[in-house]
Amino acid sequence: MNSDLNMELQQIMGQMSLEDKVAQLFTFSALAARLDDASKRLITELKVGGIFLGTGCLQQPKQVYELTTAMQQASISEGSGIPLFISADFVAGAGCKLQSGAVHFPKNRAIGAADDERLACESGRVTALESLAMGVNFNYSPVVDINNNPLNPVIGTHSFGEDRETVSRLGCAVIKGYQEHGMIATAKHFPGHGDTHVDSHEDLPVLPFSRERLESFELVPFRRAIEQGVDAVMVGHIAVPALDPSNMPASLSYELTTKLLREQLNFQGLIVTDGLTMKGITNQFTLEEACIRALLAGADILLGTAESYEHAASMLQAVTNAVEQGRIPVSRIEESVKRVLMMKQKYRLMPELYRPSGYREDVFQTAAAEQVSEELAAKAATPLNGMDRGKLKAIGKPESWLLIRDAHATRFAEHLRKELLSITERTADHYEKVLELLDSEPSDQGVILAISHNKPIDPSWLKLLNDRLSRSKHAVWVHFGSEYDVRQASVPCLLMYDRSPSLQHQAAHYLCAGNTSQ
Repeated sequence: MNSDLNMELQQIMGQMSLEDKVAQLFTFSALAARLDDASKRLITELKVGGIFLGTGCLQQPKQVYELTTAMQQASISEGSGIPLFISADFVAGAGCKLQSGAVHFPKNRAIGAADDERLACESGRVTALESLAMGVNFNYSPVVDINNNPLNPVIGTHSFGEDRETVSRLGCAVIKGYQEHGMIATAKHFPGHGDTHVDSHEDLPVLPFSRERLESFELVPFRRAIEQGVDAVMVGHIAVPALDPSNMPASLSYELTTKLLREQLNFQGLIVTDGLTMKGITNQFTLEEACIRALLAGADILLGTAESYEHAASMLQAVTNAVEQGRIPVSRIEESVKRVLMMKQKYRLMPELYRPSGYREDVFQTAAAEQVSEELAAKAATPLNGMDRGKLKAIGKPESWLLIRDAHATRFAEHLRKELLSITERTADHYEKVLELLDSEPSDQGVILAISHNKPIDPSWLKLLNDRLSRSKHAVWVHFGSEYDVRQASVPCLLMYDRSPSLQHQAAHYLCAGNTSQ
């Protein structure tokens, strides 16, 4: 590794104390829309290497730009002297987290249904350009888990699909779009969180499969991403007994992090832990102990959310103490610091390379970028159970269509109103309450049902819904959610997978036979 370092990096490392080196391996969450005292102290006093932008940080592009600019200035002038990795979970474009102002792409499952590598790559390119214009240089995306378990409570529509080849191809396309346009991509959640039925936010999932199964299925998209040149891999809190009989979470497992990912798959980039405050970790370990174990396992970046400055300082001190006491070899810290600095150099995040640019409004939500989102959404639309384009006309217009929807389908309703001038509307604040609205309508009422939910819906509730819909003379169902929810749909159904604005627009466009303006 030393031979890989140029003179400048060697000089920087030579001037760093042990505490400085340890700090470069930490990324802590920021929670405020402005650089508050809590975040500033992490940057200037602890001298951390990275900041993750939580939802509270993400309002408008200019606000995010001002926040990240202040963070970088603090790091360079008062902190480590080295620019920060500033990361976010822009898994469906920057617009999926911001309140407004950036493109919100269809989620990965819809991109999988569209199955267009060019458009997938374009979505990555747009996301990179908008993110960098706000000062976000590191995206914890794409998810390359293969979601082949209908009971999976957390991955679901974040995955490109059930097929390893589809997930691999489209994951690599998005990675290419990010990294060729200047933003670090992260393939996650290694070694694969798709075929699980436990959410690692709540407990420790287990992959109970043989090595042969893992090699031929779960690991395939990660292997392909590594071949594509992905610069970061996020290791999940997932136990794999076939590879580590201790049932240690992969993020804390030497067998999985170093032996499998680093050595067998020959991954040379940054290994990032999933959030260490998830219960898949904290049910077993303190955060201080988890940080030590993750570094011993082979992680380069520890992703944490601290309750306070003192809590963050305690984590750094625990790692420093573990090195001084001989529990963590100095060489283990040096190895990761070198990787961090080399990646920062590659992405021009070193003092002599970093050139902050002024804010540019014209980068965001361009017509061409929005068109990419619309094209993906149009290709994703999946008709089921006799649904056809222009179905509302084909049925023969009832006296008046009634739209019954949940509160998340507002954009869809707006587009329908432009075409169906006599449409009436009833809205439930949650999808489960649409049954009550349906039950209060006569069976000959023409109904358009629109439901949005980002996790699998309880099968017993779906049975009640399908029973009620089957009694309707004129009913269609538009589903902005999981494909598993609608495989037994009792009426014509349009599956859209997700509720991004473009998907809602294209759903209305499909039902109205193309009358809605593109």
